[in-house]
Amino acid sequence: MLAVTSYPEVYVQLTAARIEEQLAAYAALADAAKGNAKVEAALAAFAPGYFNTMLLALDHHFMHRMRGAEGKDGNPLNEVRMLGDAIMENGGVLKANSTVRYDPAKSVTGISLGQEIALDAATFEKLAAAYVAEIGKRFP
Repeated sequence: MLAVTSYPEVYVQLTAARIEEQLAAYAALADAAKGNAKVEAALAAFAPGYFNTMLLALDHHFMHRMRGAEGKDGNPLNEVRMLGDAIMENGGVLKANSTVRYDPAKSVTGISLGQEIALDAATFEKLAAAYVAEIGKRFP
């Protein structure tokens, strides 16, 4: 497939809606678990793997985006790509990418190089929103 230089607005909105549906479903599950320590602990153990996988699903919706349009300034598109690469190729540990100027202090997640990726609901929600907004700006 050729590199994608733009995404229809409706596609971006539908992707955002799918992510919001999954976040709402997870929130409902977390609410149902309240008061049951065993279920709360199981959900806490489940969450990092779930949200790391959600990150991969989010990135996959836009996987053929043109790298040149993505930029190299450590923006949310770069961050999601780096986190996805780390999950898929580096045992879940964030590694440097020589083409990206990544600064954890300016990133959405605050994850440092060498740190294990274990996303939670709030961090994933913030990252997904920033990612979708950046897609809308750079790939109109």
